[in-house]
Amino acid sequence: MIPSPTLPWFELARFRRSRLTRAAVIAVMMVPLFYGALYVWANINPTGHLDHVRAAVVNEDKVVEITGRDGKKQPVAVGRQLAGNLVSNDDKDNYDWVLTDAKDARRGLADGHYKAVLTIPTTLSKAATSTSGDPADAVQGKLDLRTNDAVNYINGTIAQTILRAAKGALNAQVTETYLDNVYLSFSDIKMALSDAADGAGTLSDGAGKLADGASDLADGNRQLADGASQLDSGARQLSGGLSQLDARTSGLPGQTRQLADGAQQVSGGVAQINTLVQGLTSEIKGSTDQLVSTLRNAAAQCRAAAEPDPPLCAQLDAAADRAGDLASQADGYAGQTQKLADGAAQVAAGNAKLANAVPQLVDAIGRASDGAKQLTTGTSQLSDGATDAAKGADQLSGGADQLSAGALKLVEGLDDGSKQVPDYDTSEREKLARTAATPITDAPERVNPVKNYGEALAPYFMALALWVGAMAIYLLLRPLSARAIASTTGSIRTTLAGYVPGVVLSFVQVVLLLAVLLGVLKIDAASPSLLLGVALATGAVFTAINQMFVALFGGAGRFAALVFVCLQLTAAGGTYPIETAPPFFNVLHGLLPMTYAVHGFRAATAGGGAGVATDFVVLALFTVLALSVTVLAARRRQTVTMTRLHPTLQV
Repeated sequence: MIPSPTLPWFELARFRRSRLTRAAVIAVMMVPLFYGALYVWANINPTGHLDHVRAAVVNEDKVVEITGRDGKKQPVAVGRQLAGNLVSNDDKDNYDWVLTDAKDARRGLADGHYKAVLTIPTTLSKAATSTSGDPADAVQGKLDLRTNDAVNYINGTIAQTILRAAKGALNAQVTETYLDNVYLSFSDIKMALSDAADGAGTLSDGAGKLADGASDLADGNRQLADGASQLDSGARQLSGGLSQLDARTSGLPGQTRQLADGAQQVSGGVAQINTLVQGLTSEIKGSTDQLVSTLRNAAAQCRAAAEPDPPLCAQLDAAADRAGDLASQADGYAGQTQKLADGAAQVAAGNAKLANAVPQLVDAIGRASDGAKQLTTGTSQLSDGATDAAKGADQLSGGADQLSAGALKLVEGLDDGSKQVPDYDTSEREKLARTAATPITDAPERVNPVKNYGEALAPYFMALALWVGAMAIYLLLRPLSARAIASTTGSIRTTLAGYVPGVVLSFVQVVLLLAVLLGVLKIDAASPSLLLGVALATGAVFTAINQMFVALFGGAGRFAALVFVCLQLTAAGGTYPIETAPPFFNVLHGLLPMTYAVHGFRAATAGGGAGVATDFVVLALFTVLALSVTVLAARRRQTVTMTRLHPTLQV
């Protein structure tokens, strides 16, 4: 049944009586505008005006000096660099940083003049450069950021975000400088590897020569071992012979002494014989010379005789010749005996010398025998040593071959390593250092983005504004017409008679609110038509729910509406994701209408239509449900009871 046109408008007609009542209606229509527009306006872009917030920097950092690659001292002032970056930054999304001292900073933080104070400690530069020395001395630098929650809590979170950004940039700069030195050292490493490869090549050549020399040495040592073995055999034979000779010549000194004595005696006897022979020979020669002369004379006389006797003369000449021969033989015997005497004397002298020398010879033979025994020991050791030396030389040769092969592999490895080590020029080092210092950069991409904080919160504020507007409507209007209650009008018509004026005012509220948000505050809507539809649906359901509470509970229903909106605001997820809230609010999130109203508003302003149909369906169901409860309340109100005549609580 459709209500009579006069019945819904009867409730509004009573506000035409005076200017004050008409102003009251206008004021009710303006309530969501004040709530929604003012909240959105106040939060339109707070992070875009951070340059109006003053913050202090206290730089206590001390400059340190480090030794550069050229050996010169280089000053490092990380704190001064950080403070300079902050103070000179004129971005709208950064604080207005002021360089000051610690006393002024403490005073300004306490009285709110400074919303944040960043103190750079004295050891920041030292910590930033600690990675260039002993790893045990490496430490991390710390920054002291202080905010005053008694002034503003959110400011502390903003300050930490700004500091993280500044610290990230500073870390990137410090890391970039460090990495630039690392990449620069690659060139040194490459050069060192190349030099090492050359050295390994030289080592390989030397090891090859060593192997050849060790092989020759091994051959020589083997020859030496063979010769030493032969020498050892000869030394053993010599030692044996000398031992036998020593044994056999042990009695030789006495024998030679006897021989010397005998030779001396023989020499004396021969000398006596010689003397005797010489005397006898001299006498024989004298007699023979006379006999020869006599015989020669007789032969001459024989030939000179008147009657020579040739045979006799010849015999006389022959006898003279034989006598001369006899004299010559006597002289020969004398010479021989003289030689014999001289020889005997020499033999005696030689035997005497021999007798004197033989003891020394025998002693020398003994010492030679002992030396030969020592020589045998030495030659045996020499033979063993030469054999060991030959084996060692063979091992040395093998080791040298392995060393040469290993050196060749080392050359190849160093060459490959040198080729793999990059050699960067200045521009390449700078690019690599920047990339490695910040390997991952922010590349945020927002799906269905909104332009600022106020626009992001607009769906939440619009839902709140329309709820407050609905509450204000039923502060002015009666949820159920008293005339309709007193008449025979049906409960459905009675409910609609109270609802239609309210929803009309709500629709006017929607139009005014959207006009200011879109036209004055320049909120961008991805779909203005969808935004209008969601706003009208939200106004309709909120009006129905507020009518229900007041119709059901009377004046106490406005308190119920206040409690209900508190639950909706906390469970709608309008600011933070609902998952961050306690489980209680997560349960309520899907059960309350404001959740779907906020979601619909977000889809209309930011874009993305997923779930919007569900929002409309749920809002329509809540509207029907609220009107149904109001129908029951109207039916109950049409029944007169003692409680109704005398209410316990009247607001």
